[in-house]
This record gives sequence, C-alpha cells and structure tokens, in this order.
Amino acid sequence: MRKAEPIKGGTRVGNLLYIIWQKENEVGIPIIDEQHRGLIASINSLHYFIQEGEGAEVLKPTLQTLMQYTNIHFRTEEALMKRAGYPEFDSHVLLHEKLIEQTKSTAYECLSSSDAEPALRFLKEWWLNHINNTDRQYAPYLKRALGIT
Repeated sequence: MRKAEPIKGGTRVGNLLYIIWQKENEVGIPIIDEQHRGLIASINSLHYFIQEGEGAEVLKPTLQTLMQYTNIHFRTEEALMKRAGYPEFDSHVLLHEKLIEQTKSTAYECLSSSDAEPALRFLKEWWLNHINNTDRQYAPYLKRALGIT
C-alpha cells in the first residue's frame, strides 16, 4: 500500500482520509458547509481506492459523481448569492465555469492515462482553495443579507 502525502487542511491519521474536515473549513452557511463535506467525502473515497490499488477502476464513476454534485453545489451557491444581491455574483459564476472546465480537462487526461493520482491532487487543491479562500469572500455578505447567524 502506498502512503499518501500529508495535506494542508488535514493529516492522514491511519483512517485513510485524504482531507480531514475541520471546523475552520466551515463558511458558516449550513447548506454550503454540508455540500462541501459531501464533496470532500467523494475525494476521500477516491483516495481510499487509490490506496487499495483500485484508483483506475473507480476514477470514472467518482469523477461523474463529483461533477454532478459540483453542479448542484454551484447552483446552490449561485441561488443564495442572487437572493442576497451579492455584488460579485457575475465574477463568482465565471470562477465556477472556469473550475468546471479545469475539472473536465483534468478528468479527461486522467481517464486517458488511467492514472487517478493527478485527479486526486487537483481535486484536493481545487476544493480546499475553493472552500477556504474563494467561498470565504462571499460568506460574510451572504450571512448578513440572508440573516444567517
């Protein structure tokens, strides 16, 4: 069994998790936090199967699941932003579109080579950056505008 590299935002503690959800990953909007945890769970599942030597076999269904759930997540974020009148709505939607294209490109490359590890690294970096940086920019505005405490 190959060892996973330690990651920022979590450490490997013998339970085969690649990303360990921590309180500081929360943006404070319950539905968004719940969806983020779901996305991280899928990434952790891919990591588990890579560790078991079955990454190539589960890569396609995992990526399909992640893409479908990402679309739901982005629709949720965009609906909340629109309802709140978030002033950076258009630029955030463009970010979503760019991230989806990057994911599709990475997925194609990994599926073509049957190598799941680049996808895993990309997903980890993408989601931790999205959650811990990009979403932190809109969270305070949405929480105020929507009355979320």
